[in-house]
Amino acid sequence: MKAIWHTGRRQWRAASAGFVAALFLLLGGTAAAQTGIANTKHNLGSSSAAGNNSVGETAEVCVFCHTPHGGSTSAPVPLWNKRLSPDGSPAGGGTYTTYASLGTPSLDGTVAPVGSISLACLSCHDGTQAMDNIINAPGSGQLLDNGGDVNGRPYTWASPGNSVDTFGRLISGAAAIGTDLSNDHPIGIQYCGGGVGATGAIANCRDQDFNPLQTAVINNNNVFWVETGGGGKQRTDLPLYVRTAASTGGTDLGPLVECGSCHDPHVSTSQPGPTGTGRVAGETFLRISNASSAVCTACHVK
Repeated sequence: MKAIWHTGRRQWRAASAGFVAALFLLLGGTAAAQTGIANTKHNLGSSSAAGNNSVGETAEVCVFCHTPHGGSTSAPVPLWNKRLSPDGSPAGGGTYTTYASLGTPSLDGTVAPVGSISLACLSCHDGTQAMDNIINAPGSGQLLDNGGDVNGRPYTWASPGNSVDTFGRLISGAAAIGTDLSNDHPIGIQYCGGGVGATGAIANCRDQDFNPLQTAVINNNNVFWVETGGGGKQRTDLPLYVRTAASTGGTDLGPLVECGSCHDPHVSTSQPGPTGTGRVAGETFLRISNASSAVCTACHVK
């Protein structure tokens, strides 16, 4: 009986060891596949890859956008850790020039003031304030309501491509969008795929040049997106954003196209690249590969 028990125990140990090994390999493979934001240019800490803009004072990654405590209460982005201008103007002052200023006749959706998640993106990318303007910096007692104002924290920036100034403001390169947005895809614009009725108020905004949007109620909120395949709302779909009427001039414009509709700031470098071959997604942070212009044709019927 004792021999049988020992034999059973050995078999159980062997089986358990095999299961643990398989689980380790599985998790290891997952970790390798999901390389994460730390390996993209949105890692501005000292752990960032060589050649990226970074500071030497902290190895933290998330802190340059988010904080678990003391975030901006005016931001439409969760636990936002940067100074925003409440009126939709650049955080460093001045005004934005939008695509609508060109007067193109193909722009048939209503354009709202710059805001929503796009304003959060522009708090770095418009170049008017330092990228280390963070409200709650690492370490005890590092809470500043204005994040250090336009010059941010007194961090030391390494800028191998010289795309940021000594204060950490973006001054050159494709990521430096600036305050003249007239040469960029419209943001804060009504999505005229139509068909959402009273909750979206764009039933009459139906342009046959746009694919219909999708909608669902999630956590008691109406959410909207443009389908990119797979069915149901997925991370790789193109989300559309709804604002309060007060932030759109008193009118409920319905789902709007914003920076975050095409770009995922948390994209992993292992996801499909912008052209599908030879490049990684972290270069452009697109939600899906733009091979065959898939990002464009998800919305536009061309």
